[in-house]
Order: sequence, then C-alpha cells, then structure tokens
Amino acid sequence: MKPLFKNTTKYNSKNYNEFINFHSKKFNFSYNAYTLIMCILLLYCIILNIFQKDIWLILLFSILFALMILFRLYLPMRRYQKNKKMYSKDKQLSISFTFYPFYFSIGKKFYPYMRLYKVFETKDYFYLYINEDFAALVSKTGFNLGTSDKFSEFIKKKCFFKYRKET
Repeated sequence: MKPLFKNTTKYNSKNYNEFINFHSKKFNFSYNAYTLIMCILLLYCIILNIFQKDIWLILLFSILFALMILFRLYLPMRRYQKNKKMYSKDKQLSISFTFYPFYFSIGKKFYPYMRLYKVFETKDYFYLYINEDFAALVSKTGFNLGTSDKFSEFIKKKCFFKYRKET
C-alpha cells in the first residue's frame, strides 16, 4: 500500500520534557483526583474496621492501600525517570513514522487509527496517544512526504472524536 505521509522525528530531552509538561497539564488532575478519592475510601475502610476490630479486613484494606500507593504513585514516577534517563543518554534518537490510509507504522510496528486513544495537535507537534500513558511525538517539521497542514486535516478525519487542537 502506498504511504500518504512519512515523518522522521528526532527525540531528545528537550522535546520529551515539553511532552511531559503537556501530558501533565492534560491528565494529572483527573489522575490525582482519582488517586486521592481511592486513598480516602481505603483509609475510611481501614478506620471503620479498626473500630469493628476485624483484623482480616484491616489487613486486606491495608494491603490494598499499599498496592494503590505503589501502582498509582511509585510506578509512573519510576517510568518517567527511566524514560528521562533514556532520552538524556541518546542526544538524538530518530523515529520514523509512515501513515497509510487505514493504519500507521512506528518503525516496524503497525497501529490502526481506531486504536488511538487521543490525538493532540500543538504548535510544534502531533501527540498520538496509543494509550493513556504512551504517546508518539510527531514533529511538524519532520515530514518527508506530505505536509503538516495536510496531515492535520487527515488525522482530524481519521480520529474526529479523539482529535483536539491546542493553542
């Protein structure tokens, strides 16, 4: 199948940090609010069972609380530190994107457009979220085939309800 757009984006610590700031503005409030509500509910269950002197439920809710803290706070921070270290090591990591009518490829992996979680367009980049945590950064200046304006129209049609343009 003939590609419609080709892009090569150079990843470095600067554009990765821009993405982290963008991602934090978009998703941190809901992520933190959900985490806070769940922690309060689990603490309430622990306190309630302390008054009822049910050791097994105190233990169960304490374990759930510890796992909640581990998965919601520690693991994302660890993943961020690992990615930051990777991007600071590689001064210029280049990733190739090829966009076809029904799917796109990142390197040798293929993804259908309907699998995209969200698509954001900013002044310099398109952020193609594969899921809530993983996004591909597509530079507007990196198009080898096609233009960023044509790509913007194309991706908007493919991901109409998932697409947002940020100013």
